[in-house]
Amino acid sequence: MSCVRIKRALTILMILCALVAGVSAPATGASGFQVQAWLYPGPSGSATCSAKSEYADGRARQGVLKAEYYTIDRTGTAVRLSSSNPDYACNGYSRSNAEHLKANSSEQYVTVSLSGIAAERALTGDTAKVEAAVQTLTRFTADIGFTGVDIDFENYWDWTGDDAGNFYDFLSALADALHDSGLKLQVEGPPDLETEFNYGTALAVGADEVVMMAYDAQYHSPAGGPCLGFAPYDWMEYLVSGALAQIPASRRGRFVAGLPSEAYISGTDCENVRGNLTLRDVRAAPGFSSDPKVIESRRDPASGEIRWTSGGRFYDYVDQKALDSKLALVRGLGVTKVSVWALGGGNPWFSASALH
Repeated sequence: MSCVRIKRALTILMILCALVAGVSAPATGASGFQVQAWLYPGPSGSATCSAKSEYADGRARQGVLKAEYYTIDRTGTAVRLSSSNPDYACNGYSRSNAEHLKANSSEQYVTVSLSGIAAERALTGDTAKVEAAVQTLTRFTADIGFTGVDIDFENYWDWTGDDAGNFYDFLSALADALHDSGLKLQVEGPPDLETEFNYGTALAVGADEVVMMAYDAQYHSPAGGPCLGFAPYDWMEYLVSGALAQIPASRRGRFVAGLPSEAYISGTDCENVRGNLTLRDVRAAPGFSSDPKVIESRRDPASGEIRWTSGGRFYDYVDQKALDSKLALVRGLGVTKVSVWALGGGNPWFSASALH
């Protein structure tokens, strides 16, 4: 998941239902089930800085960690996000950070982000740029001993003309190079079944795994409210089921459901959403309560998330119980792999009972 959260231009199917939905557990549960997690870079003192100590508790020892070590700039060039840059002091690339990730997980991916359609077109529309990026990313991933590359280009709603075809051609070229080096490719897709992104197609052109980011419905709340949660249950079920239907049955074990562990703030009219916040951020918000009775009184039956209003602002966050319930939902659909956005800021992790 990119540290730049793109305001998504999809039409959300509004399906709300009356459904009610502590100790962190490692990333293994029932046989064949896997947990993955993203972490992203930020400056010293930011909430993301605690990601390192969070995954060091063993939660991903048998799972997967994905670190955003590269981005694509507006010229279509792959640029490393190194910890020597103050903007990426926490979780940016350094040899020691990479080794720490490997010591605390069974697989690791280099997440590659970009900030908009212009950067994507500069890359995928230029054969020379594609060749250069493929070479850079493959060599880097092999050099640091990671499992593969995680592509996080979130411009599906802006594709026109040749954009989709160019994207798949890029994936194919990258997959070929990675596979030749014994590496893997993971590709992130949208919480939308109406774009030109297709989960089955991404696998067919060479991806080893595809991830549906099954969250961020809040950006598409109806004008004036009610404000939607990150991932209402019926919305998640509709999307995950639809994504699985795009994939041949023999390949559905390569599908990963992205789940949110984060917070957001907006106006009470659901406008001006400020997303990608952490539990640490929301603990400092007016009206926050750690009283179990208050928490349950604020739990949204449609998403399991905790929400309240204070001082003209609306607050929403995913606690452990909500995260557990989202996990149960996708497992009930046959999903065997999930990926959590995001580590850092004390964001909740699954309970041991939910994983087992």
